[in-house]
Amino acid sequence: MVFKLELDKKRTGIESKFYEISKSTTEENGFVLYDMEYISGSSTLRVFIMNKETKTADIDECVKVTRAMNPFFEEEEGNWIPEDIVLEVSSPGMYRSLKTKEHFDLALSQRVQIFITGKLEDDLTSEATKAIQKANSFIGILNEVNEQNIILEIDGLSLPITFEQMKKANLEPKV
Repeated sequence: MVFKLELDKKRTGIESKFYEISKSTTEENGFVLYDMEYISGSSTLRVFIMNKETKTADIDECVKVTRAMNPFFEEEEGNWIPEDIVLEVSSPGMYRSLKTKEHFDLALSQRVQIFITGKLEDDLTSEATKAIQKANSFIGILNEVNEQNIILEIDGLSLPITFEQMKKANLEPKV
């Protein structure tokens, strides 16, 4: 499976309604909707929020958004919201996934891990070590993001990686 940026992701049906509710409620409470997923098989709505200043969310912030969403869920439950819905509001986490250009923009100058399909192009890696040329995952500092690719710095080498090559990306903080 090739990684796809979710810039043009089309949410439809119930997922689209959940996204709009999550986005507006999160913003009304002073936070950013980092990500959202609806898992229809378990009727679970996972909402990942972020404080603009701290780039994370603590338990009190998650509770605030949950409480703000609860009245709407109670009012609409049984209409279009499944009766067995499970709402989970949390921080995107230390090792958060990077799925949109905005996620990558927020991760600039931070340590990230990128998994790719195949190998890097030979002409792109002429200065790279054989280990880097053969690798299918990389950990480095995210130096640049544009519409086509990212520039990852690994041991002083600037390594361009296209979004089409990516399978998965996440923050990889040193602990």
